[in-house]
Amino acid sequence: MIGEHTVVCRSDEPVFTEVDGKVVMMSVAQGMYFALEGVAGRIWALLEQPRSATEICAVLVDEFEIDGQTCLREVLDFLAELHGAQLIHIPSGNGQDSKTHRE
Repeated sequence: MIGEHTVVCRSDEPVFTEVDGKVVMMSVAQGMYFALEGVAGRIWALLEQPRSATEICAVLVDEFEIDGQTCLREVLDFLAELHGAQLIHIPSGNGQDSKTHRE
């Protein structure tokens, strides 16, 4: 389970590009196509660097009209979906709910 402090990063496998403001991805291994837009696309962009849900929400609450608690709940749900689809992973050595913060 991904916790609020668990650092996650994009998986190497999905091929993705931006088309008409949407992020479109193809997982060759899974034979699946994905499309992300709006906040979901922004989260994908933020995951260019490994981040935790807390770090993602710190950016999103400044960019969108959403409160911190709602943001965290929805980001955790979305990260769980991405993880289930093998589009993101937890880097080794991270632990499931690491409290370590990067400087």
